[in-house]
Amino acid sequence: MVSFYADCKTSFLHYDKNFVSQQSCQCVPPNLCADNDVAVNGQGLLDIRLQKLCRNHFYVCCKNPTGELNLLDPFIFKGCGYQNSIGVTTRITSNSENAQFGEMPWSVVIFFKEISTTERNKYRCGGSLIHPQIVVTAAHCVTGTEHQFSVVAFVSVRAGDWNVKSQEEPLPHQDQDVQDILIHPHFHDGSLKNDIALLFLAAPMVLTDNIGLICLPQPNFHLEDALCIASGWGKDAFKKGKHSSILRKVDLPLVRKDKCVAALRNTRLGAFYNLHKSFICAGGEKNKDTCKGDGGSPLICPIPGYMDRFLQIGIVSWGIGCGETQTPGVYVNVALYSQWIDEQVSAKNFDITPYKYDLSSFI
Repeated sequence: MVSFYADCKTSFLHYDKNFVSQQSCQCVPPNLCADNDVAVNGQGLLDIRLQKLCRNHFYVCCKNPTGELNLLDPFIFKGCGYQNSIGVTTRITSNSENAQFGEMPWSVVIFFKEISTTERNKYRCGGSLIHPQIVVTAAHCVTGTEHQFSVVAFVSVRAGDWNVKSQEEPLPHQDQDVQDILIHPHFHDGSLKNDIALLFLAAPMVLTDNIGLICLPQPNFHLEDALCIASGWGKDAFKKGKHSSILRKVDLPLVRKDKCVAALRNTRLGAFYNLHKSFICAGGEKNKDTCKGDGGSPLICPIPGYMDRFLQIGIVSWGIGCGETQTPGVYVNVALYSQWIDEQVSAKNFDITPYKYDLSSFI
């Protein structure tokens, strides 16, 4: 069992003083309300498309709030890659593009602060937690001519978030500064070949219901015709789109390399374009794609033989526009870098088992 666990005494007793005119109830966090005292509709679900009983999506309209925190069971780490498919604490029915709170517990936000400004948290990219103290992301997120991260103190990582513009979530997020950045030695910022980097945090994240780890594939791992999931806080359109404040997800089929190359040759890349071995492709359906700002975020696929458990097969890297018909998005082929990741993690004296799906259950 992993030694990182949640302090079950942690709470945020922030009441929404919002009474509903036709209901004798008060909006409170679910763990302050006995199950039989919740005023609900027929399905017992909140729907953010409709006028809500409570302003806060995660609160329930409670007839008799206790005022005392019902402690959650102590968190037990089962292993990497376990998705909370129905979310954590309260399920929200909404636009199907939005992930549930805690559904992708490995998803992290990478923030940066420009030296010339006092702004602390400016969104840069996505990433994924593979160890309580290690994040995998795209190299282009933490290097390049636009922002040189020569001082890693200006980079931080947030885990466990859902709405980056809200603090009113059922469980708190955690922030950690980045202590070291390792970019793949053969990363090429023009072609984005070998677009992968590891971020080592100053201190470990505490694993909780909304903060977990994703599994990584073994070397030479290969999937075809699988339906996978990409997630991130990126834009909803290529040029004039807006960054999403809420974590979004999209189902994407993997695309064989020959089909991907043929599709990309029909774009401005031209008839002689060849896709480097460091990439894989997914998507190609109209309006279903990752986009600008999703860079570094994970592409996850079901682990064969496991129920509701996933591994990260790709990292959002680049594409031609966003959501164009018959134009797949391009992702880092994570399996190609399994050995490199193991070597870098071991060299820093960290354990590699947390992200091994055949071993992580035993740590």
